[in-house]
Amino acid sequence: MKKSLISMALLLASTAVFAGNQSDNTSYPKNPILRPLTLSDGTIAVSGAVSWGEEKNKSRGELNLNVAYGLTDNLTIGFGGLNYRILARDNNQTGLELAVGAGIRGFQDSTSNGDAIGYGADLNGKYVFNQDIAMTFSLGYVIWDEEHLANKSENRFSIGVQSKVTKNWTAFNNYTYRDLKGFSQEDSHSVTSGLNYTFSKDIDVGLYASYSDFEAQENGYKLKNNFERSAGLYATYRF
Repeated sequence: MKKSLISMALLLASTAVFAGNQSDNTSYPKNPILRPLTLSDGTIAVSGAVSWGEEKNKSRGELNLNVAYGLTDNLTIGFGGLNYRILARDNNQTGLELAVGAGIRGFQDSTSNGDAIGYGADLNGKYVFNQDIAMTFSLGYVIWDEEHLANKSENRFSIGVQSKVTKNWTAFNNYTYRDLKGFSQEDSHSVTSGLNYTFSKDIDVGLYASYSDFEAQENGYKLKNNFERSAGLYATYRF
């Protein structure tokens, strides 16, 4: 769950898949609220996050990296999988935008039960009210492929808000509900909040904090892939 929360912070900060386009200065917005859900054709985005978290009174630091590439204006591939835009906003302005994604959605490790990898698909959306505020949402399904145990599954529902604070600062908040099937818990909740600073059209930096009530040990997993509370810094460069 730790890595998924970090990914969510990075995702929200640059709107879903680190969208960007250095070459198309007329169409790609500097404002994160107006950015599309997918990378522009031929654009590469490199991002990293340094975080510090705590779980069961044990704390540690983490470094996470991601690279994404725009195969077309509507199709992006990254470490986590594919994202395909099925509905675009006209000139990246106001209105509704939709994308579907598929890929790896998490990883868990257990001393006695082996590894578990989450594979999933989701529908991602964004509704831009104006240049100062937008709503994001996601509906997803994840199958946990267990090495030695019976496979598990879950439904994920997320909703978030992006809001302009100043010319270069944008706040983001996201809530995720997980309807768990086959776990010791019936469900879990997580929240992520942060601030994104738009250094330029190609560079974003920011900070975030996350909380999750997913109980790793109670569900048979190690703590090393989970944080109850975490905070960190991130940066994204697009070219």
